[in-house]
Amino acid sequence: MSIPPLFAEALRTKKQFDIGLMRQLSQAVYLRFSRCRLDFWEYYFFQVYLDRYPMPEKKRFAGWRREIRLDQAANTGPARKLANDKLLFYAHMAAHGAPQPKIMAVYSGSELDLPGSVHLRNEDDAVNYFRHSAHTPVFIKPLHGAHGRNAFSVGATTSDGRGLVLASGETIGLQKFVIGLATRERGGWLLQERINTDDRIAKFSGDRLTSVRMIILLGPSGPELVSAVWKIPTGKNVTDNFSVGRTGNLIAGIDIDTGRIARMVQGVGWKNRALTHHPDTGADLDTAGFINRRLPHWDATKGLCLEYAALFPGLHLQHWDIALTDRGPVILEINVEGGMRTHQIVQQRGIVGPGLAKFGV
Repeated sequence: MSIPPLFAEALRTKKQFDIGLMRQLSQAVYLRFSRCRLDFWEYYFFQVYLDRYPMPEKKRFAGWRREIRLDQAANTGPARKLANDKLLFYAHMAAHGAPQPKIMAVYSGSELDLPGSVHLRNEDDAVNYFRHSAHTPVFIKPLHGAHGRNAFSVGATTSDGRGLVLASGETIGLQKFVIGLATRERGGWLLQERINTDDRIAKFSGDRLTSVRMIILLGPSGPELVSAVWKIPTGKNVTDNFSVGRTGNLIAGIDIDTGRIARMVQGVGWKNRALTHHPDTGADLDTAGFINRRLPHWDATKGLCLEYAALFPGLHLQHWDIALTDRGPVILEINVEGGMRTHQIVQQRGIVGPGLAKFGV
């Protein structure tokens, strides 16, 4: 965020909360150079300036710099490869029988083959593969991507075999689409089965997939769940990533003991607003079919994450995405540097408690 928008935030904060500019500046500078390393723009979109946060609470927030340092302190270099390489991750999880989307094909020059999947080595292979309607619908994502960028949901192949119909309803030429894949990501692509959301969730947010992002600490006594948020797509988005409010998607805090949906929000900073309904469907959290606002499959989702966290002993700070589907919880991926800001925005508190503080950053 450049200086003019920051100054606008400062003026808005002064007007709305009667917090003087010098007080804001002194706090923001202090927090920028303290252990939490908050950027000035993070000071505003977390709304750390509010008086409900005494200074010890303000210092519990983790900005992006602190999140990187936490990851570096908690996760060893070799272990990170399993999280960052989706082919290795899926192969590792498949070897242990984990529920995950079926990999229909891999479009890559990599020599690693996944049992049961087709290996597409070049553009001609990819075009010929998509020409068969039996290979759609399919969800496509980069092998080394993050934050939901460059993901596609393909609904069908056109009747003449020359085009693809995307989930948005747009039709695109097959050759153009495949050429575009090579242009966007040279590291390769995963083609997964397109799994269906749970019926109760579909009543609230439509038929697009939603997932839970769970933060796990892996210590000597085993894995511990420390935070969870529910990510919910809106508009024409094909993924549920929040991306610090830029996508327009929703996030909701989750009581990790009960699975009860707490506060749900859209946007950050002064654009952050609490909602009880989905902006597309109009469905309300209290009337959409949830029982006491409790997410479906919560106990199974939590148990699944804790069970498989132990398969990554070199990763002491893990961020899991678990899809809530019509066949129960399904593991999508594990991440490092997994978006702690999302948790802090919706839960209105800093995330660095005793467990994370042990890493000394």
